Amino acid sequence: ESPSRGRVFPDEFIPVLEQSRLIKDVGLWVLRQAVEQCKAWREFLPDLRVSVNFSALQFEDVFLAEKVLETILGAGLDGDALTIEITESVELHSSHQLINTMRELRAHNIHFSIDDFGTGYSNLGYLKQLNVDEIKIDRVFVSGIEKDTYNHKLISNVIEFAKGNDIRTCCEGVESANELAILELLLPDVIQGYLFDKPN
Repeated sequence: ESPSRGRVFPDEFIPVLEQSRLIKDVGLWVLRQAVEQCKAWREFLPDLRVSVNFSALQFEDVFLAEKVLETILGAGLDGDALTIEITESVELHSSHQLINTMRELRAHNIHFSIDDFGTGYSNLGYLKQLNVDEIKIDRVFVSGIEKDTYNHKLISNVIEFAKGNDIRTCCEGVESANELAILELLLPDVIQGYLFDKPN
């Protein structure tokens, strides 16, 4: 909330954080807040897992795995309570540091998800290399799926590939009952979007 600009949304302030590289500090602060909230909610939902978006810039930090583990274990949670979502808007698979950090965190049962799948540099081949647990198919492919046979086939193929490789699938950005009806027939693991609820 800004006194002069009103509400400033993530699509505006996150690029500023990344350009200024403040995303590294802010990202860890967000992780701490999410983990503390997860700990409180687990009193009522013991198996709850929280997902936190990480910028690829955060993976430049050679001590990132240590900081993440310190945060989650310090809150009294195990690694299984956390899923780290990585946007595919950057060329993730070329980063040895990223892969090494992911390997270290996965050893502690932390899960990984590729967000906005299909809009960036990712391809089905290196999903196995990254050993992710989930892919989130971007809204751009979900929108109007009841009329777009290309998107329907693409989502169907991605879901089939994912199931064959023990990767969960999530279809993002569902906004209509028609989209939901079509997607339910394709059997993704999770469907999310404004149709169900809007963020505050």
